[in-house]
Amino acid sequence: MLTYPEPTFTLQGTPYLEYLPVVDVSTGRLLGMEALVRWRHPTRGRISPDLLIPAAEASGDIGPLTEWIVAAACEEACHWSRSIQLGVNCTVEQLQRGEVSVAVAGALRESGFPSDQLNIEVTEDAVVDPTAAADLQALSDMGVQLSVDDVGTNWSSFEPFKRHAISTVKIDGSFVAGLESNQGINRLVVETVVHMAHTLGMSAIVERVENANQLRIAGSFGADAAQGFFFAEPIPRADARSFAEGPEIPVFSRTERQTLLQSDGTTAPLDSFLTEQEPEPDARHADTVAPPSVTEFGPTSHA
Repeated sequence: MLTYPEPTFTLQGTPYLEYLPVVDVSTGRLLGMEALVRWRHPTRGRISPDLLIPAAEASGDIGPLTEWIVAAACEEACHWSRSIQLGVNCTVEQLQRGEVSVAVAGALRESGFPSDQLNIEVTEDAVVDPTAAADLQALSDMGVQLSVDDVGTNWSSFEPFKRHAISTVKIDGSFVAGLESNQGINRLVVETVVHMAHTLGMSAIVERVENANQLRIAGSFGADAAQGFFFAEPIPRADARSFAEGPEIPVFSRTERQTLLQSDGTTAPLDSFLTEQEPEPDARHADTVAPPSVTEFGPTSHA
């Protein structure tokens, strides 16, 4: 619950956050949580982020939404162990307009959350875009960590990564999904990105890990951390807090069984650690409710 008024959106519905764990490849230890924005429409239930972000851009809500995401995530993460990093995504358009540094500065000031515990995730496009450079520099000057998401899709030079003091690269999940195939390009990309990241003093995270074999291969290339449904699906705020607030940091299984290691050395199913949640309204029932278009999901009125 935010301690100051939430913004008013023109889009129909309300935002909320879920969190995706980031896990150490070698030990299974929880390293961080990536905050993922979700939207609850009053009649259509959950709205896909793929629809939400374009709709928020079109309606002018993206600025207030970004402020809300950063503020809500920082305030929640104040309850976490100091060792758990908070990740928040932003778009290149927001950086170009200088919105991200303003939102982050306000959230850090209001919540008291340590700046070095916050990790802002940007895209490769943002790192090489000169119009986004000022906002990236402002974030770096605050002591905020910067990560580059979906690395490998554009395969840009790592030179801009050094210029903007990037601390982490996240390898796009499409390459991780191809690690088990005979398409050597996927393994080459993952191995090369990990090597380049380490050479430049950065850590490397693999995204969308779905099975033990993908994790094993990524680990053999030296990947530092991983996230994906193999460990856990995005979890509600209450569960994220119970995992991250300590004092014992959870250890996720690195086998096909989703389990957590307990303090006595035994394991228990991940589901047993999750609180009973009232099911979120879901808009994915295509047989009864058609997915809304951007227009249908958009502002309640267009003056």
